[in-house]
Amino acid sequence: MQYTNSQILAAVLNKWLQPVVLQFSQAKMASFPVVQAIENKIRSTGWVNPNWSLTKELSPMIEPITNSIVQPMLNRYLSNVPDEAIPAMAHGIIDKAIGEGKLELMEGKLIFDKEDLQELKNLLNYNLPIKENEEYNVITSAPEAKTEKK
Repeated sequence: MQYTNSQILAAVLNKWLQPVVLQFSQAKMASFPVVQAIENKIRSTGWVNPNWSLTKELSPMIEPITNSIVQPMLNRYLSNVPDEAIPAMAHGIIDKAIGEGKLELMEGKLIFDKEDLQELKNLLNYNLPIKENEEYNVITSAPEAKTEKK
């Protein structure tokens, strides 16, 4: 099956963001009163230690759920970008962020350091390489005339 660049980038971003998405999902789930009540009830029985967490217990099940939500959402957003522009756009954004040493999102609440960005760059290189320059390069001055020596 032939995949579009938006599908490939969505899969790459989903894979790279998985630890962050999992952490956010666990934090959100842990904040639900019903989950807190279940955790407290189970802890009070003595079956588990006081640090036991239902969300950590369920984390292997959260990943497939987030995959089935996050990747299609990313693909839907990315499919609005011209498909042929996606590789250069993705590499350009990551190259700029690597040059700056980090990428801050959500008003600095989410920070990706250079090591994280390099991991994404490697995934992009493997899965969504940039093709050689296929754009027309604008000539900005007259070419120098070549003279033949006799």
